[in-house]
Amino acid sequence: MSNPITLRELEARLVASTDEGFRDVDTFDDAQGVFFLCPKCYAANGGSVGTHAVICWSPKAPATIPPGPARWTMTGTGLDDLSLSPSVQLTSGCMWHGFVTDGKATL
Repeated sequence: MSNPITLRELEARLVASTDEGFRDVDTFDDAQGVFFLCPKCYAANGGSVGTHAVICWSPKAPATIPPGPARWTMTGTGLDDLSLSPSVQLTSGCMWHGFVTDGKATL
């Protein structure tokens, strides 16, 4: 996949941790992470059907919330300009390794 996919196309949501997992939040300041469809599988499947999700927590999320122990620095003002640092690498399943930069996910 050479073209990046926007986080909006990947149905991204800003989230915060709860005792039951996570909930959607409205503002970047309230977010502890981001939840989005896997760009590798989204491209391979031609859309959302059969595509698993990815969740990336920031250091604001409790260390006990899975997945972990990785945490990402989230910069930007919202989903349209969100960047994560470092890159994202899944260690199971499809093994996607890519970047989220300026609201877009790449391989």
